[in-house]
Amino acid sequence: MRCFVTVGTTKFDGLLAAVVDQDFLKQLGYKGYTSLLIQAGSSEFDESILEKHKELPNVEWYKYKSDIETDILKADLVISHAGAGSSLEIMYAKKPCIVVVNDRLMGNHQQELASKLSELGHIKDTVPGSLLSTLKSFDASELTHYERGDPSLLSQHLHSLMGMKYSE
Repeated sequence: MRCFVTVGTTKFDGLLAAVVDQDFLKQLGYKGYTSLLIQAGSSEFDESILEKHKELPNVEWYKYKSDIETDILKADLVISHAGAGSSLEIMYAKKPCIVVVNDRLMGNHQQELASKLSELGHIKDTVPGSLLSTLKSFDASELTHYERGDPSLLSQHLHSLMGMKYSE
């Protein structure tokens, strides 16, 4: 099984430190994951850390790609920063997801979105310091798939408010 971790274009050293922690890597192995792919973004990332930990047979990483959709689709679990775009992309792909909120941001706008999506059962939210315990208790079967809304409904409503006929 494959786990994909993404920090997006941000710098989120706390998330990266949590996923290369020896206990975290062991827990992934206990849960049946044999592969970990990390998208590190602009975070500081010392790949020599991975050489010290051989808990998983296949750990790879990269800074950026123009498109991470393929990595999301190949994953059995996605662990992501709590950006709205990344969260939606993962939910659209119907992949089990643990969203990690950067609790060091001031006025943390990510927490509200992550908490609501978790409350609705679409993702599981956590912070870097609790990622290991979240992974231990994580059960993807408890999540519900997110169904995309129909954006044309807003256009139709606005047209009707303005007394205009809607056409696609």
